[in-house]
Amino acid sequence: MKFGGSAIVWGSLIALVGLIGLLMLNSRRPAAVRAKASLMVFCAVSLKGPLEATAREYERETGVSIQIQYGGSGTLLGNLKVAQKGDLFIAADGSFIDLGRSNRLLGDVLPLAHLHPVLAVARGNPRGLHGLEDLLRPEVRVSLANPDSVAIGAATRRALTPSGKWEPIAARATVFKPTVNDVANDLKLGSVDAGVVWDVTIHQYPELEAIEVPEFRGVSSDAAVAVLAFSAQSSESLNFARYLAASDRGLRHFAAVGFNVVAGNRWSSEPAR
Repeated sequence: MKFGGSAIVWGSLIALVGLIGLLMLNSRRPAAVRAKASLMVFCAVSLKGPLEATAREYERETGVSIQIQYGGSGTLLGNLKVAQKGDLFIAADGSFIDLGRSNRLLGDVLPLAHLHPVLAVARGNPRGLHGLEDLLRPEVRVSLANPDSVAIGAATRRALTPSGKWEPIAARATVFKPTVNDVANDLKLGSVDAGVVWDVTIHQYPELEAIEVPEFRGVSSDAAVAVLAFSAQSSESLNFARYLAASDRGLRHFAAVGFNVVAGNRWSSEPAR
């Protein structure tokens, strides 16, 4: 009986030690979960394809979940100014990065790629359009992106204002579109005859073709990723930004779909000091 009683006591002690160990392990798990919390990214819709490919790759490598919301660069920035929530902002035009900095919304900024505006028409150019002056023909229907909230619209206005061509061409648009993809979709559906989109947008829409015009020669916009100043996960946010801007990680996906990428560094989980 004594031996049996000792066995019971020892068995109870072993079970208790095991339970304490399990509780200690579980107590550490919330910290690990917090370290791998989701990142919220707000991104210009023109960068959707390569961003999603990079995000899924990053998730597989790190276990960190990437949630993404798309829209026009200016619209997203305006929403972020009000909400003050999120981790990263990716703009397709440097003017919105500058605006975010002036409003103290952004921390570290890393360049990604250069985008070039083009005149877009349906494949085969059924209207026989050759330049921006053709957009003033009364029978030509035109789609443009909002210059106050969409990167391609801002770049178009910036390129055409000095020559005085912006106002008459802008007047040809019945309504300004909220994203560059909306302009491309108008063309795809045949509801308009011409629009201004990014060169990389043409690669995503085989139904369209680009017309290079002299007014856009040498014109480009700089896409960049920025850590939001109010991110509660600034270190992890910067890590993903670096991953996105790495030549052998995110930039590889951008280059694969036709973006003119910057000369980024190779990926390292520990940045060089």
